[in-house]
Amino acid sequence: MTRLTYFLLCLLIGASAMAQIAPTPKPTPASIYKLANGVTLQSLPLDTVFAKLDIATNEMTGPTDAQVRQDVWQTLARAEATRMPLFIAKAHQQIANWHYGSMSSENADSIYFHNQNALTLLLQTNDNEAISKAYKTVGDNLGDLQRFAQAEVQYFKGLRLAEAIKSPKIVNPMYAALAKLYLKTKDFASALKYSQLAVSAYQKEGDALPLIRALIVLNNIYIGLKQPEKALATVNQALALLPKMPADLRAEESYNVRAWRGKAYRALGRYDEALADFEYAWKGIQGVYGAANANGWKGDVGSIYFLRGQYARAVPYLKDYINHLKNRKVYFPEELQKHYGWLAESYKALRQPDSAYLYTAGGHALEVNALRQQNETLRKELLIKYETQQKDQTIAQQSGQIEQQRQIQRLSYGIGGLLVLLLASTFFSYRNSRKSARQLQALNENLATTNAALDKRNAENELLLKEIHHRVKNNLEVVSSLLALQSAKITDPNVQEAIQASQNRVQSMGIIHQKLYQGEQLAAIEMRDYFTNLSESILDSFDAAGRVKIDCSMPELVLDIDTAISVGLITNELLTNSLKYAFVGKDSGTIRISLTRRPDDDSFLLQVADNGVGKLPGDPAKGTGFGTQLIDLLTRQLGGTLTYENQNGTLVNLRFTR
Repeated sequence: MTRLTYFLLCLLIGASAMAQIAPTPKPTPASIYKLANGVTLQSLPLDTVFAKLDIATNEMTGPTDAQVRQDVWQTLARAEATRMPLFIAKAHQQIANWHYGSMSSENADSIYFHNQNALTLLLQTNDNEAISKAYKTVGDNLGDLQRFAQAEVQYFKGLRLAEAIKSPKIVNPMYAALAKLYLKTKDFASALKYSQLAVSAYQKEGDALPLIRALIVLNNIYIGLKQPEKALATVNQALALLPKMPADLRAEESYNVRAWRGKAYRALGRYDEALADFEYAWKGIQGVYGAANANGWKGDVGSIYFLRGQYARAVPYLKDYINHLKNRKVYFPEELQKHYGWLAESYKALRQPDSAYLYTAGGHALEVNALRQQNETLRKELLIKYETQQKDQTIAQQSGQIEQQRQIQRLSYGIGGLLVLLLASTFFSYRNSRKSARQLQALNENLATTNAALDKRNAENELLLKEIHHRVKNNLEVVSSLLALQSAKITDPNVQEAIQASQNRVQSMGIIHQKLYQGEQLAAIEMRDYFTNLSESILDSFDAAGRVKIDCSMPELVLDIDTAISVGLITNELLTNSLKYAFVGKDSGTIRISLTRRPDDDSFLLQVADNGVGKLPGDPAKGTGFGTQLIDLLTRQLGGTLTYENQNGTLVNLRFTR
């Protein structure tokens, strides 16, 4: 886990957490990962490889992201050859760590998959400490996937084992993890119990950093309990501990603590003090990681402007925060939904109804999705409660009926024959009513059964389709990794270049399937977001992020999956050509991608332009020419036309219909 990712995840606790995740910074060289001339990583003993990969995957300060990915998969192959469960488990944990800290992955499903494999393998060993840690890690992953009931089971398995082996260094973090879990599910009583246990344990240990973070969790619980005075007192305790921290961590942790104090001030309505803390934290993070990586801290600043009624000032902060968070793999929908609501209300106050409606609808979509995820978790618990209530109601109803019958019996002795006739008439009327009621009840039950079956079938079909897309994406990722492994064994640069091009094509299709199983639409892709992710992947593969900028400024546009795959492969080839040939002899460059729809004839125009050396229509194709053939084939498949222009570089126009 990168230090930045871990630091920001401390803020992602509970449904009201800050959800401020800055992107992983680009890796820089680290002497501890460097090897002597002629020595390769995989030539070292596995224990040494694991130690170096711990640094590469947890700190991400060694090699490039692609190199780490290749190393962890090669290490898994070596570990499996030993047939030793402990080594294979460690290799799976390294792959999970790479997914967690990687700019090109951060896939929560893959993280859980590899950590679960590691736990299964560790259970075949006698290393109880490693097993208890693995239970906590899997619980953390399930919590990120919002499978809270399963996460709770894993935490308690790990806690019981840690208590049995008397390991406080595992027991105490397990208390903290349970406090965060119950905070996410708004079980504040349980959250308070385990949070206080964690705080007490860390106070005895005397380590400032875990105690500060435990106090932050307790502060958040008090905010959830509507006790902001206690929250403020708690976070001030954390603030007083900062001087006891190591100097190299003190500044970053101060931004964290001050941000949480701002939340306490906000809950108390002390907006000036809250804004001062929020701006201090935001500006501090900018100084450490750069302004582009600090947008996740702007939401709280915008919230204060909103609460003050300064809507025009609130809009850019809230919008930057939402745009930053939408593309993250780990976030809490309730936090994002709250900011959608603030932004929608700001636009409404500024008399911009279209924008207000857009963000109101976005917040509603998040709410619906969150409710769907919560429904399955709560279903069993609600069923038990319902059955218990039904039994109580039945007993009460039967007791009332008995008393009513006694009263009727006593009255019947007084009125004689007249009451007998009245009761007979009432009986026949009651019998007819009961018959009608039973018929109506039967119809209602049949309708409810039919509706439930349809809902279940629809949910199963949707889940199955998402699982298919997920598995396709994972399979494509395996293909990409196999290509990377093959490339590492080849010295011919032309063959390596061809394999890299194939990796990029596989990645372009993998991103589409990832968007399908993560999104709400199962047969369509939003292209601007797709182009952004595709550009980042290609820049990373060419190691050109600092030299070439790719601009995807275009309106949101949705295409069906078949069209999106063809357009994505064409765009992949055009971007690859620009990166390889357009900027020869130039220090920097820009590539612009735009996809627009013409309303008059329902056609589409894809433009990929660079400001490089330019390509004339008659120029011969460079390289093997396979990319050009692939572009022509896909263009014909779309029924489109492709033209090239030389306008301060190369401009490629692709016109096609849906």
